[in-house]
Parts: sequence; C-alpha cells; structure tokens
Amino acid sequence: MKTLMKKSELWGAVMLFILHVMLFPTLIGIFVIKKPDLLSDSQLNFIYYCTSIVIAFLLLGKFLRRSFDTLLDNPWGCLKAFLIGWGIYFVLAAIVGVVIMALGLEDNNPNDEAIDNMLRQERGMIIAMTVFLAPIVEECIFRGGIFGGLYRKNRIVAYAVSIVLFSVYHVWQYAFAAQDLSYLLFAISYIPASFALCWSYENSGSIWTGIFFHMSFNMYALAVSF
Repeated sequence: MKTLMKKSELWGAVMLFILHVMLFPTLIGIFVIKKPDLLSDSQLNFIYYCTSIVIAFLLLGKFLRRSFDTLLDNPWGCLKAFLIGWGIYFVLAAIVGVVIMALGLEDNNPNDEAIDNMLRQERGMIIAMTVFLAPIVEECIFRGGIFGGLYRKNRIVAYAVSIVLFSVYHVWQYAFAAQDLSYLLFAISYIPASFALCWSYENSGSIWTGIFFHMSFNMYALAVSF
C-alpha cells in the first residue's frame, strides 16, 4: 500500500483505540449511572464521537493529510477501488446473509436497535455522527492502525485481525452489558463491510477511499434499515 502510518502514528492509533474503544465507553457508563437523566443516549454518543474525532486529527492528522494527497494523486484508481469494494460487499453480504438466516439473527441486532432508538431522539445529530464522524474515527483505528500496522508483517493476519476486531467492536458492549456471549454472533453481519473496507484501502493506497466507502455504506444502511 502507498500510504501507511509511521511508527509514531501507529502508537497514536493504539492510543486512539484505547480511548475510543475502552476508556470512553467506560466513562460514559459511569456517567449514565451517576447522572441518568442529564443527557440522552444520542447526545452522549455524539459527544463521544466528537471527542474521538478531535483526538484522531490531533494524533493522526499528518497521516490523514498524506493519505488525502494519495487520493488526489490517483483519483481514478481510488474510485475504482471504491466501486469494486461495493461489489465485493454485495457478494459477501449475500453469502453471510444465508448464514445469518440459518442462525436466526436476521432480526434484533442490538446495534441496529440502539441506532434506531437514538434516531428517534435526535435524528440529525445521529445521522451526522453515523455518516461523517464514525467513519473517520473507525477507519483510523481499524484500517489505518490495525490493518496497516499488521500489513507490513503479514497480509492475511492483517485482514483477519482487522475484520474480527471491527466486527466485534460493534456488538461487544451489548454482550458485556447483558452478560450473554450469544450477542457476539451478531458480529458476523459486519464481516462483509469490514473485508470490503480493508480491500478498498489496500488497493487504493489511501485511507480516504475507505473513509468515503464507510460513509456511503453507513448512509446506505440508514436508508435501508431505518
């Protein structure tokens, strides 16, 4: 790939992962317990992602700039990777859809239900968070940091670890809160998008291809599901 994180930037991605995936959710949980009626779920999540995106630009701004230059240098190659990524997604989604139906997981995805509930509270805020903020933060962590960091060592391991962590990331809190590991099965539904995002980044050389793919995917998911 053309644009990978430097060693110092990889440490920045690790720090962002710790803050965004581990520390901030814990702090939000404590805040909700102590001040249950002060802020709605949608407001808390919007603040959560606003904070994370500021940190992402502070820690990884130079990487994002270099990667955007790569996009500008090869716009048609990035567009091709973006479009083929969508094709890959639809093929994998059809295959995974059969597995999901066989497991009886086509309904009641806890993450989808949470987003649906927040959309009813603050629709504009949640759309902004889902379509614009989350893709930048999550691509910096899971593709730029995890996938790109491991890619130097082993391409297959990079795909596997990034896909697993990204997929589990969307459901682990529900499994933890309910003390029910069966919730982790819903991670399967995120595998097609995760693979396509890795592929788009790898074949375009720019994290922004993945970010724009992620933005368009979340917009598509909102339109189809909600």
